[in-house]
Amino acid sequence: MNAEVEPMANMAGPSSSTNDRPRLNSRPLLLDLGFTGLLIGALVLGSLYFYWTPAAPGQPPSSAGLIVLFALLPFGILALLSLIERLVPPAGPRKSFRSWLLHYQINVFLGLMFVPAGVLTAFLAAALSRHLGFKVGLFDLEFAKGRGLLGLFAAAWVSAVVGDFFFYWSHRALHKSHFLWQHHKMHHMDPELEAVTNTRQNWIEAFLQIVLMTLPLALLFKTDSLDPQEFGLLGSIIATLFGTLLGLGHMNARLQVGWASLFFCSPQIHRIHHSRLPQHHDRNFAFVLPLWDVLFGTYYAPARDEFPPTGVDGETEIKSFWESQIFTQREWWKMFRAWRRRRLDSAPG
Repeated sequence: MNAEVEPMANMAGPSSSTNDRPRLNSRPLLLDLGFTGLLIGALVLGSLYFYWTPAAPGQPPSSAGLIVLFALLPFGILALLSLIERLVPPAGPRKSFRSWLLHYQINVFLGLMFVPAGVLTAFLAAALSRHLGFKVGLFDLEFAKGRGLLGLFAAAWVSAVVGDFFFYWSHRALHKSHFLWQHHKMHHMDPELEAVTNTRQNWIEAFLQIVLMTLPLALLFKTDSLDPQEFGLLGSIIATLFGTLLGLGHMNARLQVGWASLFFCSPQIHRIHHSRLPQHHDRNFAFVLPLWDVLFGTYYAPARDEFPPTGVDGETEIKSFWESQIFTQREWWKMFRAWRRRRLDSAPG
C-alpha cells in the first residue's frame, strides 16, 4: 500500500542539491553558546524536579549530585565522541562547528523531553497493569543485585538487547508508515552523519517512543534498572557508558569490523541504514544487535570500504533549532492539506 511505498520513494535516487549543507543563521556565536548553556541548565533543573525527592524520616537522602551526573554524562560522552571523530579518517563530509552546535542543542533538548516522558511511561505502565489485572513486567529478567560488577555489565547487556528488539520493530514502523515517516525523516535528512545525529529528532520523539517502544517493553519485561538511586555512581556510569558504546553507529568514522558486524552495530553498518542509495533502503534497522536484522530479513552486510552518502533526496535540510522543533508538526500539516485537497478534488460536482 502507499503507506509502505512513499517513505522509500522519498529516500530513493542519487544525491541532489536540495540536501546540501544548510546555510545556518548569522547570529553571533556567543548567543548560540549561551542558548546551549540554557538548554543544559533546563535539563539539570528538569531532572532534579522530576527525580529528586527530599529524604523521608528514617530514610537516606537521595543524591541530587548523582541525578545531575546521570543527566549530563551522555552529553559529555557525546562531545567526546565528536572530538574522536575529528581525530580519525571520516566516512563522509564533516559538520562545521555551527552545524555541530545546532545538532548538540537538538540532542540536549530531546534529552530534556525524555525526563517527563519517562515519568509518563511509569505512570501509564502502572495504570495499564492495574486495568488489565497483571503486574508490570510479566517476564522477570532481573539478576544484577548481589552479583557485583560483572552482574551490572550483564544486566546492561540484557536490557540493551531486549530493548533493541522493541526498537527494531518500532524503527521499522517509522519507515513503513507514511505518517510516522514524516516525523522520522528529519533524523535521516542529515547529509553529514555524525555522532550528534544520534538523537536528531523533533521533541515529539520522546513521547512517540512511549507508545512504540518503552511502554510495551515495560509491560512485558522487568529488567534491572541501572539508575543512580538504585545502584549509585557505579551503576549510572556503567549504564551510560554501555549505552554509548552500543550507540556508536552514527559516528563519522571509517570503522569496519567485518564479520563482527553481526554482533555490533558499527558506524559502517548503521551508515548503510542512513544511505541515500536505493540498494540500502530499509536495511539494518537494529541499533544494538544486528542479529535482529538477520533474523527478520533486513540485514545488509557492507562490502569493504563501502561508506555511502547519507541523506534524503528531495528534502531541504533544517537550518535552525526552531525549525527542528516544528518539523514534525509542519510535515503532518502538509499531509493533512494534501489529503484535504484530494478529498475536495474527488468530491462530486
